[in-house]
Amino acid sequence: MAYEAVGRLPQTLLQILQRHDDAITPPVKQQIISIHDKALVLELNLNHFHFAEQKTIGKAAIATEGIIQYLFSAQYLSNCKSKDPSGRLSNHLGKLAKELDSIVVYIVDYCNSVSLAVSSSSTSVLKSHIEDPMVTTELIAMTTNRLRRLAEKFKSTAGELADEDSSDSPSTDFTSSIPESPSKCYVADFDEDPSDSYRRDHDVVGFDEDILQMMDRIIDDSSYLQILPIFGMGGIGKSTLAKAIYDHPLVKQHFDIRGWVTISQDYSMPNILSQLLASLKGKVYPVGRDSFKVAEAEKLEIYKILSGRRYLIVMDDIWSVEAWECVRWLFPNNHNSSRIILTTRLMDVATYVSWNIHMMRFLDDEQSWRLFQRKVFSDQDCPHELRSVGEKIVRGCGGLPLSIVTVAGILSRIPRTPKLWQQTEVNDGQLVSILSLSYNYLPPYLRKCFLYMAAFPQDYDIHASELIKLWVAEGFIKQQNASKSEEMAAEECLEELIKQSLVLTTSRKSDGKTKSCKLHSMVRDFCVRQAGQEKVLLSVMDYFPNLILRRHFLPQVLQNHHRVSVSWHDLHLKDSTHSSCTASIICIPQRGYRPKGSVQNFTSLRVLHVLRRNDHSYWELGEVFKFISLTYLASYIPDSIIPPTIAKLQNLQTLIIYRSEVRLPLEIWSLRQLRHLIAFSFCPLLLPEGAMISLDNLQTLSMATNFVCSGRMVQMIPNIKKLGICYPETKFSAGYYYLQNLTRFRQLEKLKMEMHSSSAPRLTLAIPKRLKKLELSGRWSPWRAMTYFHYFGNLQVLKLKNYALSWEQWETTEGQFINLIRLLIDESNLKCWRTKWTHFPRLQCLMLHRCPYLDEIPYDIGKIPSLQLIEIDDHNQSLLCSAKKIQEEQRGRWGKEDLKVIVKPS
Repeated sequence: MAYEAVGRLPQTLLQILQRHDDAITPPVKQQIISIHDKALVLELNLNHFHFAEQKTIGKAAIATEGIIQYLFSAQYLSNCKSKDPSGRLSNHLGKLAKELDSIVVYIVDYCNSVSLAVSSSSTSVLKSHIEDPMVTTELIAMTTNRLRRLAEKFKSTAGELADEDSSDSPSTDFTSSIPESPSKCYVADFDEDPSDSYRRDHDVVGFDEDILQMMDRIIDDSSYLQILPIFGMGGIGKSTLAKAIYDHPLVKQHFDIRGWVTISQDYSMPNILSQLLASLKGKVYPVGRDSFKVAEAEKLEIYKILSGRRYLIVMDDIWSVEAWECVRWLFPNNHNSSRIILTTRLMDVATYVSWNIHMMRFLDDEQSWRLFQRKVFSDQDCPHELRSVGEKIVRGCGGLPLSIVTVAGILSRIPRTPKLWQQTEVNDGQLVSILSLSYNYLPPYLRKCFLYMAAFPQDYDIHASELIKLWVAEGFIKQQNASKSEEMAAEECLEELIKQSLVLTTSRKSDGKTKSCKLHSMVRDFCVRQAGQEKVLLSVMDYFPNLILRRHFLPQVLQNHHRVSVSWHDLHLKDSTHSSCTASIICIPQRGYRPKGSVQNFTSLRVLHVLRRNDHSYWELGEVFKFISLTYLASYIPDSIIPPTIAKLQNLQTLIIYRSEVRLPLEIWSLRQLRHLIAFSFCPLLLPEGAMISLDNLQTLSMATNFVCSGRMVQMIPNIKKLGICYPETKFSAGYYYLQNLTRFRQLEKLKMEMHSSSAPRLTLAIPKRLKKLELSGRWSPWRAMTYFHYFGNLQVLKLKNYALSWEQWETTEGQFINLIRLLIDESNLKCWRTKWTHFPRLQCLMLHRCPYLDEIPYDIGKIPSLQLIEIDDHNQSLLCSAKKIQEEQRGRWGKEDLKVIVKPS
């Protein structure tokens, strides 16, 4: 938008210069040429500024053009005709030129200072120039305000002149006489954006920033044909945003021709061609003319219509790459800044057509309320007595525009009383219809994975590793080939659901994979209903929220559903909770309610998972270990000793215990299917005497206390991928625990090592070359031992906690951390850190916590192109200043705006 406004100003001045009337005298002409030259300076230097600064300059250009339009309007010239119009006009133009000259000086001054800063080391020269773009922006904004006041002064002068000469010119509102121009700049508001009136007629509440970002990409300097995808879940406002841009006055003015076509899931080429032709030519074409000759003729006609013209095409609701491939050749690259907007809820489609994707986000609370209030009350405020219940209803929509609009539509049609609003059952049929499209698009195996997520409570942050293990245990994931484990396939399924806009990522790991996720409230409601209807899983508390209802219906429910999500209280009803049908139970603990649970009547149980909520509810292990079909068990247990009867569970794949110092029996080594063995901590693992078959399937072991990494232990768990070990002993001997054998774990990718000994062992770290993540806690070795990391080029995450490496100086060398993405140093004696940016070429996140002796971050860290985040604790102000300096350097010198500096509370 800034480019459009700044580029339009010289054109307006040239049009005025070409006018043939008495007002264009030589002095006036000279003033116009002077202003035109200044306008060209704005246009030529606009690209030196960032988006926010460009908007400010654009406003100045809009204000200037508004004044010009007014000074050469018939009304102004008519009012001045008896008072030396040429002289007065020249005088007013001179004042305008003087203000515009100030803006030009600020811009040129800043650009020169940037140039000098790059080429000269003389700080004395720089002192006379503006180096901060924010200062320049502020000065331009102040000048723009002066332009507005100047406009008001011209307005009042014109009024006085009109009064003096009322016999010749009737006294009227001069704004009505200003001819309407493409820029829509009226004297009543000289800096009015052309889209102001348009916004009043469109539902763009909450989309202001989205429109600005998209408009900046649509109307820019690139002459190539660009594809601009808008991505987001159903109902989030993709089509609304595309329509707002499509109808924007600047877009209508900028493009020679525009066209809109809705693809949809079940698209057909004849339908697409008919829609596109109708949109481009303003003529409705019958659908169904699907002969080959007709289709080819229509394709050729569309191509001819678009050839040589600057066009904007919107392809709304596209569901497949194939659909895009069918139509892409219809759009010629005329090298004239043509654009195609594409809306989709599939990430694969968006990334296929372009890397520059506009991601839709949920509305925040304030935006949600504004949209709701506008839909229900139009321009009026919500009555005080409805505010509280209204805000509660809006929060329940979770920031989803379609949900808010649907709810608002229902409430706008009923009497406005708090009681009725509270009792209203919201009919979200429109939303269900949209979500059904996404759901029906999924292949069958993904549908089961999605519906299974109905087991988790509203707003529950689901750990991806937890969900993946459950999917595998349920048998939803089938191993496609030997090189890819079921867990890897499950990770891909989760990412696919995220790409389909059905699942939201709440946090990611350093490698970009999902760490935790959740369902939007409206998506979860759909998921719960669909899962119950298809009998994939029944969320009992959602279907029967009342305890009395559950007590009555639960026995019948359990006889008809293989998988259920229930509260702990429901399982305590021993007389009613029995089922030979139920194979999976997801149990939700209730705070303050901690009895012993019973599952003895669930004879077919395969999966028993208790959500971890710092709860000490427990099972009688004796009855649990009778279920020989059990494949998954995650729960708290009252006693730290696991009985030998666990040997009965020959199908067990996952065992997760929510407690510390768990003692495992020797029989644990007989569980051949075991894949994940997890507890807050395990007592030392004992190996059985004599020959034993190894646990080839075991991928996770955490946390193992005083882990002895003997040769035999390596043979027993040869394919371990994630290992957590800790050593609480006062005296530690690396040789006794054979830690040099860690290199023999060929599949190990994640290693966590904790040392609780007060004496730091002089340990040379021997780490597998395939390792991607390493976390060290406690006094393992001095900083100089970091040179041993030279050989581990696959390392992506390094966390050093609790004086893990306690040397005061650290100097890195080339090639040590070539793939490191995330570095955390938490509690350290480090005083001096010497490094170069080439030592951490891919670093994205640097976290320095509790490093009281480290005063500054190495200067070269700021040169790392991939750096996105620096996190400092709130106790080290000098380190925080150093991080801020790096951030300012990146903004000022390289124009990099995405580096964030975060202060972590202690």
